[in-house]
Amino acid sequence: MKKLLAASLFVVLFTSAVFAEDISLPVPEKSGGILDAVALRQSARDFVDEDISMQQLSTLLWVAGGVNREDGRLTYATASNFQDIIIFAFTKKAVYRYNPQAHSLTLIAEGDYRKLTGGQPFVARASVDLLYIQDTEKWPESRRGDSAVILNCGFAHAGLSMQNVYLYAASIGWGARTRMNFDREGLTKLLGLTDKHNFTLMQCFGVKQ
Repeated sequence: MKKLLAASLFVVLFTSAVFAEDISLPVPEKSGGILDAVALRQSARDFVDEDISMQQLSTLLWVAGGVNREDGRLTYATASNFQDIIIFAFTKKAVYRYNPQAHSLTLIAEGDYRKLTGGQPFVARASVDLLYIQDTEKWPESRRGDSAVILNCGFAHAGLSMQNVYLYAASIGWGARTRMNFDREGLTKLLGLTDKHNFTLMQCFGVKQ
């Protein structure tokens, strides 16, 4: 028994010594291809209230969650390819729902509703505010048993999509910012959401001051 305890103590002390040692890494590569955008990625909060063109919006939405393969899979990963995130785009002129498979927009409402996506002043100045809503009906009945798991996946999916937007913004010199404080009641009414929909995150995108 004493020998066993001594051996166990030796393993613990040896393991602690090994993992306590810091290892210096080589300087990372920060330029070339996607590395340029990663090096420049940051959150912005000072936006110029400037319209976004349909061409710019088209590219943005494709980056955020468009189809990039012939089998219909998207530019970001989703659990079991459920594709449960709906992206709504709020511009100065209108609110749209993005349809990735057709790469098209459905007009939800005309007018400027950007303020509904957040109370901070810069939210209403961003060229477009993207709202990420999880549609739980995209999950098969057999997988709907744990609502917490589903919601966690929704946040993960939104985060993966939003990182695409951050890198795109960095690559063109624009700004982006993630937020999760918005007018849920007003948005639910405007967008026609039900208890089958989960709010996840919102993201501002636009020209930086």
